[in-house]
Amino acid sequence: MQQFQPTRIERSSKSLKIEWKDSDQNELSYHLLRQKCPCARCDAIRLGKDPFQILPSDDFFENLSLVDIQRVGRYAVRLVWSDGHRTGIYTFEFLRELSEAQP
Repeated sequence: MQQFQPTRIERSSKSLKIEWKDSDQNELSYHLLRQKCPCARCDAIRLGKDPFQILPSDDFFENLSLVDIQRVGRYAVRLVWSDGHRTGIYTFEFLRELSEAQP
């Protein structure tokens, strides 16, 4: 959807700054983005469907950094994390929903 198109995505030391086509601007912490990773494995862990995995501690998220942002077509980005995780594809619509859910 056109309204979910970013015009700029910028990395900072602890967050992703997004400027949207409708002139809205948001900042999403890496902690939040990694916790909400939309990949199937992270989703299964959050839902408790993988009994051999536990959610990482808050210390894990505090020391996490974003290594790379890769564009996926015209609808998403793949975020590559310092722990090697790279399977989450964050649609622009999903990023906007996360932004709007922030206080």
